[in-house]
Amino acid sequence: MGNYKQDSQREQNWSAIRLLVLNSQDPARPGNSAGIAFVLNKEMVNTTDAKMVVLIPGRAAALSLKWHNEKTITILNIYAPNNHNSHTMFWDTIRQQWTNNNLGELDFMLGDFNITEDPLDRAPARFDNEQAVSALRNFRTSLNLQDTWRHTHPNTRLFTFNSNTNSLSRLDRIYTSTSHIESVSDWKAHQCQIPTDHNLVSARYAPPGLPHIGKGRWSWPIGILTDTKLLKKIESLGIELQNEIENNHLEENRTIDNNPQTSWEQFKKKRPKRPNTLLKYT
Repeated sequence: MGNYKQDSQREQNWSAIRLLVLNSQDPARPGNSAGIAFVLNKEMVNTTDAKMVVLIPGRAAALSLKWHNEKTITILNIYAPNNHNSHTMFWDTIRQQWTNNNLGELDFMLGDFNITEDPLDRAPARFDNEQAVSALRNFRTSLNLQDTWRHTHPNTRLFTFNSNTNSLSRLDRIYTSTSHIESVSDWKAHQCQIPTDHNLVSARYAPPGLPHIGKGRWSWPIGILTDTKLLKKIESLGIELQNEIENNHLEENRTIDNNPQTSWEQFKKKRPKRPNTLLKYT
């Protein structure tokens, strides 16, 4: 139990260093089903000026952040009601709040919309509530948004939700500004590591004019550099390597496959496994 608590605290500290979480919960049902959040990786995104504006608590929130140099992008996070009769008021409220907060242009809208605009996005195929679909469509067209994945794959069927009645649907979507059509790629829908009945939808946004950034080199997460248990293990590996080089790699024993350079290479290959294993609580 003691080790578990230490591991949990270490994981929380590590997450706080790397991640910024901005969330909104339903005040009528805090901790229940309704709720939305933005999770930002500080190592990949500049979070200094990140600002979230809640439009409908637990249901709709807008995030603005600096993307590159002085450019700001705005993302709208949506968790639409299950009751289709509530959608007209839902989207009207968001539209009014958007204007009241002077949020300007919208770059991306994403989340669980709880309706589909195309019968192709349901199995068995069917049309959704006409008023609910019209309310969503009117809102997104007013801000020049489109379902870019569907435009790119007009005849493809892909589902993100499997109901308890075994019907399938693409409820989770990413809408993009029409100005970003050429800048979005690598669309994916896959299972999330957090247990959920929805699939995770993702896309890569690479606006023109940005410098190419490669994969970079592997490095340890900053949060574990002060972990004494890990450092002792790495130190022990280093001592083993030093002894191996001093005792087993004399000039007369040196071969192409057995020499200080190959031992050093093997040490580097083994070393990354230690922090990764530690982070998984093994």
